[in-house]
Amino acid sequence: MTDFAQLTKTLLCYALALGLLGLVTAASAAEQEDDFRLDDAWEDAIGDQEPILTEVQFAKLNNLAFQAAASKICSGFALDQDKFSTAIVEAATPAPEGLSEAEADHWEAAVLIRFGTTYGLLLAEGNQHPQEFCASAAELKADKDIPNVWQ
Repeated sequence: MTDFAQLTKTLLCYALALGLLGLVTAASAAEQEDDFRLDDAWEDAIGDQEPILTEVQFAKLNNLAFQAAASKICSGFALDQDKFSTAIVEAATPAPEGLSEAEADHWEAAVLIRFGTTYGLLLAEGNQHPQEFCASAAELKADKDIPNVWQ
């Protein structure tokens, strides 16, 4: 498998893990009364948006939103601003082809809104249960197969 294919597979797996973010607890999610996901908020925020990103772009932006939220909630996690800025640009590249300048501006705004919404929801979930959230961040930071933008 090529390095790019492996990275894509890893990012997609991570996006799915983030999407299911039971945030690493000993009990199974089925046994828990509340898995502390803001499911209704996620659905309301991004459930009916037209797909503006590829799956890889969505996974990258979810990863960045999670890391940015962890840097606010968890001690020992600080963003490397240069890495973070570069990663945001890379995640939003390439833009769809054939867009007019106005359409490209609209698309770029939609990407940033989606990122900000994801970041905000992760902040809400993480602040609701910081121990579990930070444990999940520590696991991510330790996983050398998933790129991170922390210092």
